[in-house]
Amino acid sequence: IDEALTAAVKMQSADAARPFNVVFLTDGQPTIGETNSDRIMKNIATSKKGKARLFCFGIGDKEVNTVLLDRIAEENAGARTYVTGSQDIEVAVSNFYDKIAKPVMSDLKLSFVNLETSDISPKQLPDVFWGTQLTVFGRFAGDGSKAVQLSGMVNGKTQTLTYEFTFPKVSPSNPFVPRIWAQRKIGYLLEQIRLNGETAE
Repeated sequence: IDEALTAAVKMQSADAARPFNVVFLTDGQPTIGETNSDRIMKNIATSKKGKARLFCFGIGDKEVNTVLLDRIAEENAGARTYVTGSQDIEVAVSNFYDKIAKPVMSDLKLSFVNLETSDISPKQLPDVFWGTQLTVFGRFAGDGSKAVQLSGMVNGKTQTLTYEFTFPKVSPSNPFVPRIWAQRKIGYLLEQIRLNGETAE
């Protein structure tokens, strides 16, 4: 795992504007060479020449090291997909390629003008590809007409989109919204436990 990933990220060209994606199919179990997860992550970081995105496919049933694969994807602006032994890996990889073959906007940043926000999920916005959508949940304090800005890279150039929204003083009765936000929040906390261990809080 260590040698494969460090060799892959070293293949990136010096052209920073050119997207560089690594697709990693594995069970995530480091058994040969470097086996310490922290050192594997450090070796990946020091071997990268630019922003390499690592997409992980965890293959198998019980033996998949989801902790390491989640960490590799999360810390390298990628995503992870898990395929059990009974599923067709060809279908999963084909669906994945259809998505990343048509990038729309990368390096996304979301900002709110004159609006206090908290508990935004996801914490790190993923890239947007053709045919996909991005849903962001969070909490806000304040009301009135506010500007929301989404910026990112489009065809190698920075582009900013600005939208005007009216934030209500009293939230409308949409009971499904808090539930979905809570599910996202819980999912994020559980992921942090998997990646970093539990804390008293």
